[in-house]
Amino acid sequence: MQERRVPVPSEVSVGFTEVAQGARLADRMVKACGDPAPGSNLAQVNDLYPFEKVSDRARHYVTAALEHMVMWADFAAPLKFHPDQTTTFTMRPTFALARAALETAAQAVWLMDTQDPVECVRRHLRLIRWDLSEHRKSHLDSAGKLRVKERDDQLVARVAEVFNEDQIRPPQGYLWVIEQACRPDDLQLEAAEAERLWRAASGAAHGMYWTNLELTEVDVGEEYEPGQFRTITVPDANAMLQVLSASERVTTYAALKFVLYMGEDPTRLMTTARAWLAERITLRDDADPDVRRRLAGGTSEPEG
Repeated sequence: MQERRVPVPSEVSVGFTEVAQGARLADRMVKACGDPAPGSNLAQVNDLYPFEKVSDRARHYVTAALEHMVMWADFAAPLKFHPDQTTTFTMRPTFALARAALETAAQAVWLMDTQDPVECVRRHLRLIRWDLSEHRKSHLDSAGKLRVKERDDQLVARVAEVFNEDQIRPPQGYLWVIEQACRPDDLQLEAAEAERLWRAASGAAHGMYWTNLELTEVDVGEEYEPGQFRTITVPDANAMLQVLSASERVTTYAALKFVLYMGEDPTRLMTTARAWLAERITLRDDADPDVRRRLAGGTSEPEG
C-alpha cells in the first residue's frame, strides 16, 4: 500500500485553520486565569473539599486538552511560516491528537456540568479515584501499588460521612465520560456522533487496520498476484476535519466553562486573546478582508 499526496480541499484547509486558531484563543484565555474569584463556582467547591482543589484538577484537564490541540495547531497552521513551506497531513497523528484532546476535555466538561457544588465534588472524587486506579496499575512493585491504594483508602475514609464508596466509584471509562460530556445542549454534539469519532480516532491511533478502509480514499492499481492489488491511499481530509472539529468544540467548551466557573469575564479574556493572536499571525496577501478587519478589531481594549 503506497501513499500519494494531493492538495487539501480549500474548504477543509479553512476548517483546519479555524480549529487551530480556536484552540489558540481558548489556550490564551485559560492561561490568563489566576485563582478562583471569591464566590465563584470553583471557589465554592474548593471550600467544600480543600484537600485536593477542584479548580486545580479542572485546570489540569482543560490545559492537557489544549496542549494536544495547540500542538496540532502549531503543525497545521503555524503563526509564522516560510513562503515555500508545505505541510503534509497524515491520518494517524491527527486522529491521535484529536482523540487525546477529546478524552481529556470531556473529563473537564463532565466535572463542571452541574450547578450543585456537592455534585461537583462527588464527580471530582470519582475522577481522582480513577486517576489513582490507573496510577496503581503503573507500578511494577507491590510497595508502589500499596502506597497508591493507601491514598485511595484515605480518600474514601475522609468523605465517608457524605458519600459511600459506591457513590464515588471511578467512571466507567473514557467512552462513558465522553457520553456524559455530550449532555449539555449548547455543546451541540450528539453522544452517538462523539462515540463514532472517538472509535475512529482510537482505531487510527492504535494502528487498527480497518481505519485504512474507513478513513482513507483508496485507488486500486496493478494486480501483482492473483487477487492481490497494489493500492495507493490518501487520508480522508473531511474525516480528519470532523474529528478535529469535534475535539476543538469540546475543548473550547471546557475552557469557557472553566473561565466562567473561575469567575472570570470571558468577553474580556477573548478580546485580549484575539489581540495576542492578531499580533502574531501571518495572513496571506489574498486573505479575506473580513478576516483582516475582525482581527484588527480584536486589538482594541473594551471600554469601561
